Amino acid sequence: MQKVPVVHQDGTPLMPCSPAKARKLLKQGAAVKKWTKTGIFYIQLTTPTSKHTQQMAMGIDPGAHYDGYCIATKEQMQLSGMLVVKNRIAKKMEQRRNMRRARRFRKTRRRPKRFTNRLRKEGWLPPSIKAKVELRIRLIESLLKIYPITDFAVEDMKVDGNRLKGEQGRQYYTWTMLGKSKLYAFLKSRGNLCLYDPEDTRKAREINRLEKTHKKGELVFSSQAVDGLALCWLLLRTKNLVVTTFMAWRRPEMARRQLHVFQPAKSGVRKPYGGSFALGFKKNTVVWYKGKLYRTGGTTKERLSLHSFDFENKRVMQNAKPEECQKVFQQTWFVKKVS
Repeated sequence: MQKVPVVHQDGTPLMPCSPAKARKLLKQGAAVKKWTKTGIFYIQLTTPTSKHTQQMAMGIDPGAHYDGYCIATKEQMQLSGMLVVKNRIAKKMEQRRNMRRARRFRKTRRRPKRFTNRLRKEGWLPPSIKAKVELRIRLIESLLKIYPITDFAVEDMKVDGNRLKGEQGRQYYTWTMLGKSKLYAFLKSRGNLCLYDPEDTRKAREINRLEKTHKKGELVFSSQAVDGLALCWLLLRTKNLVVTTFMAWRRPEMARRQLHVFQPAKSGVRKPYGGSFALGFKKNTVVWYKGKLYRTGGTTKERLSLHSFDFENKRVMQNAKPEECQKVFQQTWFVKKVS
């Protein structure tokens, strides 16, 4: 049975309760409904109670593009999920570098070369790796607010630096180790950290007959979250391994403000591109338009671009009138609840 997270009056996470007990507390007025930014429903108590909790672990399987997560106790699973961490930061920075380089050869206002920004501080990470690490930490912090997690079980993927060739290979190895160290330092500050080898995770799956699919990008439990459950079993020996809940999380991509688009218009004038706001709406604002929910995007000829209100966030139309869009709420995470 899926459990409902419970939070104390002062915001301290408590042990989850059954849906029946949550409904009873809500009916009596002893709790109120709430949702996290990651789309998880929980209740917050309005009456004093004890803060007794039990041991609870979070299994984390970091990957290059997708992460697997699972929260469990010694009795059963509480939550499982999958985080999409892949990004296009490296490609976007390459485009920006090429456009700045091209402007320096034209007779126009430009940003001059600056060689003083080449000095890197200790612990510096490339933006692409830094974004992945911070995204993981942001998700874990959101889960720690509603679950009393005491232990973390992480699959420690080893990188053989001797097999990486050239200067780029050595830099990648260094940056990967720094990214792991930053994540591990955060986890140690919030609980007990246990590291396991990929071989340990594989053996745990085989012992408990947990199947894993080879399609890593598929939004199902058996793609990434199954390893998180195996890691929880290695740490706590969870008795009931029945899957109760699986969710997929993704952060929206927002185009930063640019001086101009890459391709000039017919008149030779380049129009501004990007930014956080469009016709008074912040990007990814959920709006009510003609009886349906959409997300806001960019603008075209004083018209608003609307996207589908789902995990894929595909563009649906480009000619919506801003005055006909009613704001509902601002969304910072795309969530898909599979079960």
